[in-house]
Amino acid sequence: MSKRRKRPENDAPTPPPELTGVAKLLSEIPVATLDLHGHAVDQARSSVRDFLATHSRTSAGSVVHIITGKSTGVLLGIVRDMLNGEVAHQVDKSAGMMGGGGWVVRLK
Repeated sequence: MSKRRKRPENDAPTPPPELTGVAKLLSEIPVATLDLHGHAVDQARSSVRDFLATHSRTSAGSVVHIITGKSTGVLLGIVRDMLNGEVAHQVDKSAGMMGGGGWVVRLK
């Protein structure tokens, strides 16, 4: 039988560090999700514009998800370009989702 040392009673465990930046963004629960599966390119652009316009008015400061799917990556790139270009004024921060199937966006 092994001997274990008892932890001194005054040695409280260190709390985990607070999340910041992209880690915090990825960990937040979205207020809304837009799923672009099955959308054509023009339809996807229009849907993203409308979705972000609506939610930047009603949920400023919140996080939303835009699901593009991973299969071809075409929509993933289009949404990335939009987030960095034409809808950038509505976006505070964005990051690719874990696994590469979409975007996590904090609205301004």
